[in-house]
Amino acid sequence: MPTLTSAPRDASFPMADCALCGKPVLTYVALDDAGAERRICVHCDTAVAENLKWVSPGELEQAGYYFGPPPAESEKGGCSTGCGSCGVKKS
Repeated sequence: MPTLTSAPRDASFPMADCALCGKPVLTYVALDDAGAERRICVHCDTAVAENLKWVSPGELEQAGYYFGPPPAESEKGGCSTGCGSCGVKKS
């Protein structure tokens, strides 16, 4: 049986605007009571808008997400809450 491997650079990730969070967020799929698929915000578990956008790993990181271990405190930008969306410092 072949082994499937993929690198993050080859992937795409589903993002949509979350009204409650007030920003574009990563989403996941959940089933509602009727069994229909709904896109849900990974931060607040609220159903998100229908305008789903598939983004690259680079675009995802620009939105404040990251791959691997969390960045060091000195690498975080913005308000220092760690959310990453206030302005991540690039070296």
